[in-house]
Amino acid sequence: MILDHRGDAIYRTAGVDVKGPLCHRCGNTSKKYFYSYDAPFDGSRVTYCMKCINLGRSDSMTPLRCNPTVRRKTASPYTLDFELSSQQAYASDRIMDALKTGRSLLLYAVTGAGKTEMTFQSIEWAREAGLNVAFISPRIDVVKEVHIRLGQAFVSSGIDLMYDGVKQVHDYQFTVCTVHQLFNFIDHFDFIIVDETDAFPLPEDPILMQAIRRASTRAATLIFMTATPSRQLIREVGKDGVITLPRRYHGHDLTMPKMVWHDIRRDLSRDRAPKKLMNLIRDILDAERFVLVFVPEISLMEALFKVIHEVFPESAAVHSGDPERNHKVEKMRNKEIKVLLTTTILERGVTFDRLDAIIVHAERFNMESLIQMCGRVGRKQTDPVGNIWFFAHYQTGGIRRTFRTIREFNAARVDA
Repeated sequence: MILDHRGDAIYRTAGVDVKGPLCHRCGNTSKKYFYSYDAPFDGSRVTYCMKCINLGRSDSMTPLRCNPTVRRKTASPYTLDFELSSQQAYASDRIMDALKTGRSLLLYAVTGAGKTEMTFQSIEWAREAGLNVAFISPRIDVVKEVHIRLGQAFVSSGIDLMYDGVKQVHDYQFTVCTVHQLFNFIDHFDFIIVDETDAFPLPEDPILMQAIRRASTRAATLIFMTATPSRQLIREVGKDGVITLPRRYHGHDLTMPKMVWHDIRRDLSRDRAPKKLMNLIRDILDAERFVLVFVPEISLMEALFKVIHEVFPESAAVHSGDPERNHKVEKMRNKEIKVLLTTTILERGVTFDRLDAIIVHAERFNMESLIQMCGRVGRKQTDPVGNIWFFAHYQTGGIRRTFRTIREFNAARVDA
């Protein structure tokens, strides 16, 4: 790797190797995703990869650019305002052992188990050893939340924050970013923590997994963290590489949802307010609590919001395309909003005080999403249980598996 006049690193190899063919950026080897043409200036044959063309062109003539790699030993002490539980300490030691021996692990932990804090010991050791660290997630909301928590713990460390449209960079040695940002690195990170490994679009897009592999050194340690791992991921790390944590850090059971059999869409189509839902929201607010209302699609959410906002003015609705998305989440944290309607964008990476959750048309969600939405409640030591209601028109396998999974976690023993 060399540096150009701008200080960017240039990978010595062009983006596409025509002999393979192979795209060095996304790992594509399928011939149908390569296109070749003769350059109009000198007649040379140029081949580029169509698999990752949305990231900019990777071709056989142009070297790949990436951020320069520098390693520097840096003291990175952290502080915590609480003591790790026995299961958190157990997981922390396992992660440290994996880092020192160059192995990878899957941390299969219930939502709210305190996964982020379990990595602090290893992050401190890695930075003192001069290893480059990345804490990544497919979701922007998760990345922002993690950056805040790491900044509060590692107060003397400069921590990069990178996602679409935002780059707060120090030296690329301690980085929090979305997975897509890893396309800017080659053989750079020695320790990568992948939070919410199962979150869209990571499982569905092999190009993103290739980005993680390309940004990692050959001896890198990868820690995958999720409450809903795929069978494929469990197979890849092996049985001995899975740490199972069935309890939250405060030791309380996960909240068991309550079922409400009701067709809210039909009420709205008949210009009727869904009385069961409205009464429930009123009861929640009367108890001086707050509520997230998950809705399976934007159009339904907008129709429902009109009805709810008329009765409960301290309400709002948010989705991925909402320009006020971040502002509304902050207002919810500051208790200026009491009822927040949302799509699945807030199923992960957010924590609110005194929160209950309502899942509208729960039959429309799969088990993984339902588990994550249930995981928004009971995350605080001061409010360790919370309440969850599933509004559903009919029973589904996803709903049944959600109940079964929560029961299994609550009945399980800790590995430690």
